[in-house]
Amino acid sequence: MKYITVLFLIFISIASYSNFCYAKKGENLGLHEHDLDTSYTYYNSNGEIIDSKIGSYSYQQIIPYGSDSLDLYNIVHYYSETDSLKSNGYSYKFNHPFEFGMKYTGEFVSYFPNGNLESLQHFDEYSEPIDSSYYYYPNGKLKMIVVHQEIGKKMFSGTTDTHPFYLLYLDSVGNYLVKRGNGFLRISGPGDSYIEGELKNNKREGKWSGWNMGTFYEELYHDDILFQGKRFKKNGDIVLYFQEDMQSIATYPRGMQVFMKGLYKNLIISHDLIKGISSESISVTFTIDRDGRTKNFRTTEKVALKLREQIVNAIQKMGNWIPAKLQGMEVNVNYTIPIRIK
Repeated sequence: MKYITVLFLIFISIASYSNFCYAKKGENLGLHEHDLDTSYTYYNSNGEIIDSKIGSYSYQQIIPYGSDSLDLYNIVHYYSETDSLKSNGYSYKFNHPFEFGMKYTGEFVSYFPNGNLESLQHFDEYSEPIDSSYYYYPNGKLKMIVVHQEIGKKMFSGTTDTHPFYLLYLDSVGNYLVKRGNGFLRISGPGDSYIEGELKNNKREGKWSGWNMGTFYEELYHDDILFQGKRFKKNGDIVLYFQEDMQSIATYPRGMQVFMKGLYKNLIISHDLIKGISSESISVTFTIDRDGRTKNFRTTEKVALKLREQIVNAIQKMGNWIPAKLQGMEVNVNYTIPIRIK
């Protein structure tokens, strides 16, 4: 697991996974072009999805970008109270398999509620961080500079693999805490979450601690490798985790082949329901919550209410999932199924 993934992953409780489901259709299907609607997602202060803007901390727009491709999306995030810009970036196929959190391409910028710049980052076409990333405090002072160094190619995809080098980290008044990968690093996340510990030669060493998902945790590292993690739950239980089981994706208990066959059997879509859909597929995103239940269904295209209800019913009919875990805790995740029409 890459260092930057482990270090920043604790702040994210949304994951995505993609697979394909094929739906039957009526004969003589005619597809007609139409504009894709912008989709909205609402979040609380901890970054968890909620049902509406009422009571939300922020909301996100996912906007199909350009007329020649349906694969590129403009991801725009706003603060709910003021409707001011929180972040702006672009993403290919905005949900990526086997990854926690949104993955961007090109330039990504984020802002504090007061309008000051929070971060400026750059990503390649495979969502790998490149060049230098800059982070700031709400008062406008520089917080951190991270240089992303190319270290080779990824094993399975063959794409460029980078490693973050923590060049500088300063406190809010300008005192240096980390220089060239050595010193004490603290990174804050949504709400009151954080992670902190010692860097030696740009590697985690000794005890790191933090707070996320409403509980405290501690981790022991040697030469950037996790030896043991402890999650202190509210009920007094202590959950141990290790490098190999630090995170896991949500899985269907009877296997994906059974899940896909079940959807194929249940989704018999008539010509009348899909005649207004221009694309050959409908991407359906839903949340698998901490109890394994499916909810918060969304589609990338405007579809008839009856069709949406049929898709939702077909997915929920398949039953609960085994929830994803992150550092010993069950977490909410997003799961995306592109349903192809053929």
